[in-house]
Amino acid sequence: MTVLNRVLAALVALALFLGGLLAVVEIVLAGLDRPPWLVPHQEWSETLTGESFTAGVVRAVLIGLVLAGLLLLVVGLRRGKPGSIPLPERSDGVSVTASRRGIERSIATSARRVDGVRSARAKVGRRTVKVAATTGVRSGDVRQPITAGVTERLEELGLSGVLRPRITVSQERSR
Repeated sequence: MTVLNRVLAALVALALFLGGLLAVVEIVLAGLDRPPWLVPHQEWSETLTGESFTAGVVRAVLIGLVLAGLLLLVVGLRRGKPGSIPLPERSDGVSVTASRRGIERSIATSARRVDGVRSARAKVGRRTVKVAATTGVRSGDVRQPITAGVTERLEELGLSGVLRPRITVSQERSR
């Protein structure tokens, strides 16, 4: 699950929980012949019985609910980053996968090995590897060696045709 899916799922679950809790409280208050706490259900009931599906407000609410449902469906069905990446078979019948984080660490290490690079981070997506490097020298001087090092590491892993490297280099500011 992606972070967005987790946050949306938590928010929807919280809203449903609080709505259900509010409904229980209102039902208990109505059963005890007490006035409503938050929802004036008697007034709402009288108003809603006078409305039909052809009313503009009813249609607007229904269209809004359908759009919200479709948005949640699209976000829920969207594919996230893979947890592991299949590596090419080195022998018959043996399939090997590597964790995405392990590949990120390996690629970041190969970028840090270039002279002039102070730090490097790598993020592996479905089709690309984004490497962000920080240097103490002009960024144009190390971009090519970083690209070569990352490409070489991808070839060693057998992922050169699967993942494309994208390198960004920034120069560290002197103090």
